[in-house]
Amino acid sequence: MIQNIVKILLLTSAFMLTLSAEKNDNNIYVGVGFGGSAYVDSSFAKEQIEGVNQDVEEDGVGAKVYVGYQINNIIAIEASYVYYGSFKINDNYEYQAQGLSASGNVGYMFFDNQFRPYILIGLGYIMSDFPHEGVDVKDYSASLHMGLGFSYVPKALGGIGFRVAYESNSFNYTLHRGTEDEQSYPQGFGILYLGAEYRF
Repeated sequence: MIQNIVKILLLTSAFMLTLSAEKNDNNIYVGVGFGGSAYVDSSFAKEQIEGVNQDVEEDGVGAKVYVGYQINNIIAIEASYVYYGSFKINDNYEYQAQGLSASGNVGYMFFDNQFRPYILIGLGYIMSDFPHEGVDVKDYSASLHMGLGFSYVPKALGGIGFRVAYESNSFNYTLHRGTEDEQSYPQGFGILYLGAEYRF
């Protein structure tokens, strides 16, 4: 799975670098970020795992890799991979998740095109693993990807930039019991991170 993700990111990067070579405008960027992650459970663990009597651990440590293409001062397109980390349940079980996303990045550049606040909105794909006896959820779910942040690319650093952002993926688990009985659990993962990037 990780190898496939890396291949997708490399192919995306190669495509964007091709565009950059044609226009030579330094609008391609590649970055990596690290920060704190969060998980919103909506009672899934308590209702589906016998003996759970406390909330799932809500905080973790995550990492993000992203590539993007700045179309103009307002609009960019961006693809990313996020590892949200692992979250403990009753100190006995761990829930892990990672995600892919493709988003529009809408903002505006200020201060001689060095500072840019922005919002992200797009679609994601969550890959999660919730192993437990009787409840082995290895789910692959479409998600809504949203974010808010700002980037700073000082001209003095020759294409090196930084960003601070919060991004989230919202989705549902739907468990089927029989032909008609099903139950839906809203879920969410988020990450607040500091990133470093390079613009080609």
